[in-house]
Amino acid sequence: MPPCPFDLVRDTPFGSYTASATKLTGGMINYVWRLTNASGETIIVKYAESSVATNPDIKFSVERMDFEVRGLSLFNTPPEDATLLAINGLGKSLAETSGVHVPRLLYYDRTVPFLVLEDIGKHGGFEDWFKAESSGVEDIDYVCAKVGEWIAHLHGFGFENRDILEEHFVNKPARELLTGLMYDMTARDIVQHTEFADKEEVAQQIMLMKAEKRRSTESQTLLFGDMWPGLVLFDVEKKVVNLLDFEFMDFGLVYGDIGHFVAHLLPLHFLRNKSYDPNTDGCPHSVVAFLGSYKKAMERYPDAYRVLMRDAVRHSTVFMGIEIARDVLTGNWCRCGMDAKKDEPLTCECADILLRLARKYILNPSDSLFNILN
Repeated sequence: MPPCPFDLVRDTPFGSYTASATKLTGGMINYVWRLTNASGETIIVKYAESSVATNPDIKFSVERMDFEVRGLSLFNTPPEDATLLAINGLGKSLAETSGVHVPRLLYYDRTVPFLVLEDIGKHGGFEDWFKAESSGVEDIDYVCAKVGEWIAHLHGFGFENRDILEEHFVNKPARELLTGLMYDMTARDIVQHTEFADKEEVAQQIMLMKAEKRRSTESQTLLFGDMWPGLVLFDVEKKVVNLLDFEFMDFGLVYGDIGHFVAHLLPLHFLRNKSYDPNTDGCPHSVVAFLGSYKKAMERYPDAYRVLMRDAVRHSTVFMGIEIARDVLTGNWCRCGMDAKKDEPLTCECADILLRLARKYILNPSDSLFNILN
């Protein structure tokens, strides 16, 4: 069981925030609360255990919180700490993206470990907002374009400052967790749970992608590491895109951000549009907005663009296929009402449609929506 959040802040500058505590949902990794003081002011408290909060059987080193603190320090002045202040000084050369906000780190105790963050307010997660029938195409395109621009600036900055940043952002705990969940489990489940005649070849390509990820070091840059719509909170009134959860920041290939984000945008479009078939229909407008904005912003970094884009289309295509396959094989992205039980494969028409797309992208990456980046 996690500690009481009031106990966490008791001997800190935020010890007065004991009027109320609300446990927040949405993320899967950590325990998060909104605390209120007598004046109605609020903070966010985030606590890490040595396993995933929603699945204690999955181990994940609490060192992940060090990476989150370093990542947050790139964007806002951190609490007094020589290393964090040095990272913040370097981050001042990172180009800003107007309309994108990163919460400010207010306090960190790595011995517990927990941190205190600025409260950005009560905004719906982008995944929920995206599926709402009231959401307009203009807002969806705006959010996706802003995320694309922000990621491009991060990638360009990371490439230009790699020699300094690698000291702080080689995230072995995140790599170990994601490698096991994404590659090993998906290759196993493809063989066990699909009917493809060539499913062994699909599984082999997944493991080849895992090996290539380790070899391609010269094309690595700083990644957000877990860019999915659940971490994008959109303030509809202020038109501000808030980005959360930096514990997966790492050095890697750009598909880890762009392929990962599109692997959620396309299925979200699939959920929201009952007649959409990604195998035959055009690229969703949200994906076009995201990739188009990413490409335009990356052109500001010609050296980075040349190196980082060398295999980005192929890598992103295969990775997206792997991730969609993994999600379908763990019960996600059903739009027909026949939701599978948790961690069990979909068995409905939705699985047929999305697994065909996954197979095509894993085996034939030349035919890809990521060609927009060329």
